[in-house]
Amino acid sequence: MKKQSILTLITLALLLIISCKKKSDPEPEPTPVIPGKDYYAVGEESNAAGKYVLKYWKNGVATNITDGTQNSYSTSIFVTNTEVLIAGFDNNGTKDVAKLWRNGVPTILVNTSNTTVTNKIFVSGSDVYVTIKEVIAGTPNGLIHLWKNGTLTNITDGSLPTIISGLFVNGTDVYVAFSEYVASHGTYRAKLWKNGTVTNLTSGLYTAFTAGVSVVGNDVYVAVKEQETTGQYKIRLWKNGSYTDITDGLINADVRDIAVVGNDVYLIGWEATTTGSIGKLWKNGVATNLTSGTSQTGLWGIASNGTDVFVGGHERVGLTANYIAKIWKNGTLTNLTNGTGYSNVEAVFIK
Repeated sequence: MKKQSILTLITLALLLIISCKKKSDPEPEPTPVIPGKDYYAVGEESNAAGKYVLKYWKNGVATNITDGTQNSYSTSIFVTNTEVLIAGFDNNGTKDVAKLWRNGVPTILVNTSNTTVTNKIFVSGSDVYVTIKEVIAGTPNGLIHLWKNGTLTNITDGSLPTIISGLFVNGTDVYVAFSEYVASHGTYRAKLWKNGTVTNLTSGLYTAFTAGVSVVGNDVYVAVKEQETTGQYKIRLWKNGSYTDITDGLINADVRDIAVVGNDVYLIGWEATTTGSIGKLWKNGVATNLTSGTSQTGLWGIASNGTDVFVGGHERVGLTANYIAKIWKNGTLTNLTNGTGYSNVEAVFIK
């Protein structure tokens, strides 16, 4: 009986110790896994028949959107929770036809006998916007459209040559950046359309082209390249009516896209070298070289979430006609194709 009582006391003591340990030294909770951001790069790659296949890469993994029986090209990408939306165009053997692909399903955006090509796509809530250029047959003139959920708004009247290059939606405000021919000077003038009102960004005395628009709060930014008296181009940043020169014009430069996150302004493009071009990323005016300049480089799309900066483009393989589609994440390069044909990244999106 005494032995049984002792065993009972020992058992109770052990249970008490275990109970106290559980309360005072709880097991650590599993560390939550924070998912990384996915990047999407859209472009095209030539196939064995020499046709261009429209495709996108998600974190480097390719998905073909077209079958390669005709030439197809991309210009922009936007990804929502349920859809991958790509703006681009097909060539039907007679003309280019502007299209929107939703999860691979195409929609023709303009019903016309003229050539039509897309430029940018932007999604705001349930509204989808695409900018389109329609080339008036038999002329060099371009009619710029804003497509919203199937409805077209004309940005220009089609009486002059135009080049379209930017779209941004901020609440109820829609911005379209473009350039239009100035007959009196034989140049192009950079312009910004906002809700039907056009602002001239340059005088038209020298040729200037826009290369994208971005809006943060009340600040509106437009990337511009403008020709110098020497004939070379310098890169400029237009913000709320004022300019900051990014390059000095001593070396011919090109700008192709803009991204603004908070107070940071990113521009991408390239500067000419004797053997090709140097792909460059400018952050708040400070340049970072992404390529060596020994071959021909084109940087076309940029996206940033404030932590990571993705740049997409391509680089020529030696002196061949082949190009490798490339992505740089925070300056680190990933090749998306092997360079056996032509390939390119036109635009980048982070989701």
